[in-house]
Amino acid sequence: MKQKTVRVLTTVVALAVLAMGIPQAAEAAMFNNADAMEKLHMYFVHHNLGFAGNFYRFHPGPHWDLMNASALHLTAAQIKREKLLVTGMMQDTKQGVIALKKAYRTYREYAKLPNPSIRVLIHDVQAVGHAQAYLGYEMIPYHLKGYRLLDRAQQAIYHRLARENWTDMTRMMR
Repeated sequence: MKQKTVRVLTTVVALAVLAMGIPQAAEAAMFNNADAMEKLHMYFVHHNLGFAGNFYRFHPGPHWDLMNASALHLTAAQIKREKLLVTGMMQDTKQGVIALKKAYRTYREYAKLPNPSIRVLIHDVQAVGHAQAYLGYEMIPYHLKGYRLLDRAQQAIYHRLARENWTDMTRMMR
């Protein structure tokens, strides 16, 4: 993914972290550590079952809506609701990444045992799959709810801009 896209998504994660009410010292540390934010984003990108190409390209979501608020002619009420969607989406994404890392850790640690139970290993693998599937679908409701906040005229603009956005993104990835 190109740097512009990574920066945008890193900013989204940072804003969501702020919205979660982390103490001020931690907030400052998060902004000073853009590398950590980028790593969180890249982890999501590599474990979301092709979210970008399969879904994001058609429904870029509430953060994108906010970035295009002027072009979409969003009202103050729509902006407020889109911001709430971004906050919820990022909280769920963070929890999903934490759950997936924990599932992988549990699986890896149990697999190291000299004579692990087949049943337990299968359960651990299923837990990894479940956690990864969660990252593949957890943003969908937020993206669609953001879209549904738009009126017909805004939706027409949205589709045109989303198509242009995806074209630009794929061009940058080459």
